[in-house]
Amino acid sequence: MASLLKLFLTLEPSLRFYLRSQRIAEIHEALISSLLVCQPKDPVAWLLSCLMELHTLPPSAKINLNWDYFIPQIYRPVDRPFNIESSLSYVFAVCDDTLEPNERQIRMAIEHYKLHVQRKLFSAWLRYHLTQLGQKRWLEKREQAASEYYRVRSLNIYFRQWSQWVTHRLARQKAAACHINHCAETYQMRIILNEWNLVAQQARRTRDYFDRVERGEENQQFNGFLSHGEARDELSLLTREAAVRILAYLDVDDLARCAQVCRNWKMLTQSSMLWSKLDLHRTSDVLDDRLAMRFIQRARPYLQHLNLRKCSRIGRLTFLGISSCKNLQDLNLSECSAVNDEAVKIITAGCHILLYLNLSQTEVTDQSFRSLARNCHFLQYLSLAYSRLFSDRAFLHITNGRGCRKLTHLDISGCTQLTSVGFDAMSDAFRELETLVMDDMSNLSDKHMNQICKRLTNLRQISMWSSARQLTGFAFKHMSSLTQLMTIKFDSNKLVTDEHLRVICRSCTEICHISITDCPSLTDNCMKAIGTLKQLRVLNMADCLLITDSGIKALTDGPCTARLRELNLTNCMRLSDSSMTNLARRCKRLAYIKLCHLDQISENGLELIGQMDQLISIDITGTQTSDTSLKSIGNSNNLRSVTLSYCRQITDLGLTKFATSCTSIEYLNLSFCAQLTDNAIRSMAFCCKYLTTLNICSCSLLTDMSLQYLSGVCKYLYEIDISYCHLITDKGLKYLRRNSHYLKRIILVECPNISRAAIDKLVLKIPFVQHHYTSKSSELTK
Repeated sequence: MASLLKLFLTLEPSLRFYLRSQRIAEIHEALISSLLVCQPKDPVAWLLSCLMELHTLPPSAKINLNWDYFIPQIYRPVDRPFNIESSLSYVFAVCDDTLEPNERQIRMAIEHYKLHVQRKLFSAWLRYHLTQLGQKRWLEKREQAASEYYRVRSLNIYFRQWSQWVTHRLARQKAAACHINHCAETYQMRIILNEWNLVAQQARRTRDYFDRVERGEENQQFNGFLSHGEARDELSLLTREAAVRILAYLDVDDLARCAQVCRNWKMLTQSSMLWSKLDLHRTSDVLDDRLAMRFIQRARPYLQHLNLRKCSRIGRLTFLGISSCKNLQDLNLSECSAVNDEAVKIITAGCHILLYLNLSQTEVTDQSFRSLARNCHFLQYLSLAYSRLFSDRAFLHITNGRGCRKLTHLDISGCTQLTSVGFDAMSDAFRELETLVMDDMSNLSDKHMNQICKRLTNLRQISMWSSARQLTGFAFKHMSSLTQLMTIKFDSNKLVTDEHLRVICRSCTEICHISITDCPSLTDNCMKAIGTLKQLRVLNMADCLLITDSGIKALTDGPCTARLRELNLTNCMRLSDSSMTNLARRCKRLAYIKLCHLDQISENGLELIGQMDQLISIDITGTQTSDTSLKSIGNSNNLRSVTLSYCRQITDLGLTKFATSCTSIEYLNLSFCAQLTDNAIRSMAFCCKYLTTLNICSCSLLTDMSLQYLSGVCKYLYEIDISYCHLITDKGLKYLRRNSHYLKRIILVECPNISRAAIDKLVLKIPFVQHHYTSKSSELTK
């Protein structure tokens, strides 16, 4: 480089100007860059070819010559790899006389020097100023810190004084609170003592009543539940909304009686909330057009729900009255013999906002479907169960019309007249269907299920009780395409296997209800597949005889136990205590359980059931339940329904211990418990005062005294079954007739000591009485 600089310094100015004007530096740079990038085998030949190409260029192109001009397009780098320009430019620029400074450049250099000196002086002055400013701020901070210290010290003095005052106030408040708590505890203790006194008096009156019963004294009516013998209208003391809500639980007959009590009650019974739902099913025997029109005219502005089930004496006038109820949304006409195509046409012409319509067991034909397709645009629920007069063409009318497009629930149980054409038309008509009930359809086949599963993709619930006997594995594989399925019910199918159920559980992960009964091919492997369902709440595997303890263990090991609420394992006779252990440990939310006829479960297994805190209903019919296990079962505080049928080892002692610990029981079945006597019924009646349903069928040691105990204490008793109790006589029925005001249903079959006259008197007081008198069966209703 030095020799090159020395050479150029010796050149004449004209030659140096020539080198610069001809852009020798840029050409030299382009040549060297091409050599470095391309690296040809013959550099000389490469340079000659580049120079020849350069010679052909016009002068304007040489001026804009780039460093990568001689590099082929495919070899051109994105970035400049070598910096040759700076060295060559420096070599050629040194030798240029034009680079010597002129007067303008000298002036600029002087100005630059002056500016540099000014900046240097300004920087020095700025440092001095900042130093002075820093000292001033430091003094201000010291003054501020001193002021803050003085303020904090003053606050500390004031705080000490305030703290002493607060301590004094808190001490006074604590003393006042202790005094108030003492007064409240005293008042609460008085209330508790008063309530305890009332309970004790009631218990004493109950014992006195039982003693008089045992001594054989005739007693009128046990009034142990009247606290002070004063008749008070507590309903009128409540708010109007609360009173109306209470009256909403009554039927039409009871409301009519309540309206006759007083003026206030009559005003309460006229509330629109009570007449928005009208249930005339219980008056079906006496309900005719005139009476029905009176009810409908009374409730027409508010009527939304109307139940006319089994009302066979109504006619065209009633249907015209129903059509005038513009706000009607729910209509039940099931088992009404007068319902035909004309009735449906009249009703649908006026009730345009119907949401629920029940036409089961009626005489509707294809013409009724024309009316539905024409007028019912908002219908969501339709029941056609056991209505066998319509054909496949009925659903074609729905397809061609505008109505029923929002239908989500369809019940075609027992409609065996439907063929493949009908199922095809139904699948086209109700594309938004979510619930399909097909019970008691013996002609249901794989072809029908294929049509349903292919088109009704939104199905969530499907029921096939007594209809799945002819279905094969293909039908259940088609069911796996219903990915939104949540409920599946079928029974008595010998062809369904564990693999079919596993495919359904894998595809339909949102299933929450499974009822598969009497399917002998299912084994423990299907329980493992069911256990993977995270949303499962109800599981019914009754009469699946191949399920063992391993299947229950696989079920409880899965995630389904987090939400499982109901379980039915009736007649799964291979289950033992191990299954009860797994259920008690893992199924913490189980509320309803049926373990009927499980002979291999011992007393220890049944005692584990008492550890289920949320258990509400239990059915242990035909098990080895003894007094000890029954006492353990009674430890469940939430228990409301217990079935102990055919538990022959239960004695009076066991039932007494159970009733003592489980006082809130409402339903109790003690049928065929032959060792029970009147003492057990006495203890149960004394403890279980809220009992509503009792079954003591075939308890042959019970006498009239048991009915006297029940009628005198269990005032909420609604239904009782005393069939095959041979020691019960007319005297026991007299106690039921006289004291049981809420009793609505009584069953007495094969009671030879009860006369026909006593039954006739009982019919006048109780709405439903079923009996078997001598060799003649009859059923009497009020």
